[in-house]
This record gives sequence, structure tokens and C-alpha cells, in this order.
Amino acid sequence: MYKPLLFLLLAFSPLLAVSQNFTGGVLGGMAMTQVDGDGLGGYDRAGVIAGVWVSRSFSRTISVRTELKFIQKGSYRRFTDGAGGTTGEYNLRLNYLEMPFLLEYHFWDNIIPFAGISAGYLWKSIEKNDGYENPIDDNTRFKKAELAAHAGVEYMLNSSFSLCATFSYSVLPVRRHTGDVYYLWNLSFGQYNNVIQLYLRYHF
Repeated sequence: MYKPLLFLLLAFSPLLAVSQNFTGGVLGGMAMTQVDGDGLGGYDRAGVIAGVWVSRSFSRTISVRTELKFIQKGSYRRFTDGAGGTTGEYNLRLNYLEMPFLLEYHFWDNIIPFAGISAGYLWKSIEKNDGYENPIDDNTRFKKAELAAHAGVEYMLNSSFSLCATFSYSVLPVRRHTGDVYYLWNLSFGQYNNVIQLYLRYHF
């Protein structure tokens, strides 16, 4: 996990150093995730969010924010019998480097809605059934690139800290269906990351 975080800091540090038109900082929090299309419902997979951000205002009400962050997505389910005993376990962890481009609208002092789109790179994927890693082939391999839509709201706690709540969803499938498992409308398209993000931003 330390290598992607170091990459994030090195990638954004020149922007903050050379331009005073930008504000920036660091961010950290957690993600509650599921993968639509795997037949398992519920935000049962928790993950880490950590990264950096820069923002530029174009008017009193409009600004654009770019983030570069490490985020863990995936899915989890513990299967039980009628007595509560464990009969099986499914564990999917997807580690992404993600860069959202977000449009912010400042019409209240402390509450800032935003929306945008992100490009993500799958750093690593681990999928296990009952503690054993699943074999990877062309039918089970996750795509390295992800395009996702974002919508959220930010609350300014004070001049240095703000709290962001974001919902994001894959625009394109991150993997084809691995069997006869379908989810609502995506009958033939594949699996999608469904993520609720909650994180703090520190403003330099």
C-alpha cells in the first residue's frame, strides 16, 4: 500500500509547488463497496481511501477539483446455515489508483455539492472462495481500466478540514459475467463497482 501512496504524493507535489492559482491538500477515509452483478447484495466490503487533491476556482460559485487516490473496492459475503454457523466465504479485494475530475458548486458557505467522472487503474485484484484464491483466466479477469461516475456533497468543518460523502458507479463493466448471474438491468453486460466513499480532506 505504501508504494501507491508515495506515487500519489510525488505526482501532485509539482502542481502545488509551482502555482499559486491552485489550492490542495491530502485526503483519507474509507469506502463501503459492492460489485453489482456478482449475485451478492450489500455494502459488505470496507476499504481504505488515501491520496492528494488540487482545486481551482473559476468564479465565486464554480470550481474544479482533481483527486489522485488509492482506493480499495470489492465484495464480501460470509455464508451461514440456519444455526448461524459459517458454511462458506467469498472475498474480493480490488486495489485501484483513481483520478476523479469533479465540478463543485459553491452556493452555500459550508455545503458544496459536486459531480464528475474518474479514470481508475486496477493496481491489484485478489479473489478468494473459502480462503483459496480463484484461478484467473480470460473469463474471470478484471479489466485494468475503470471509468466511473461520481456525485457527492462536501461539508466544511472549518478552514482546514472538510468531510466528503460520495457515491460512485462504474460507467462500463469492470468484468464480464462469470456465470449465469445477472443483476437488474445489466443482463448481459457484466459486473460494476458500486461504492460509497466517506473521507476527510485537509486543506493546506
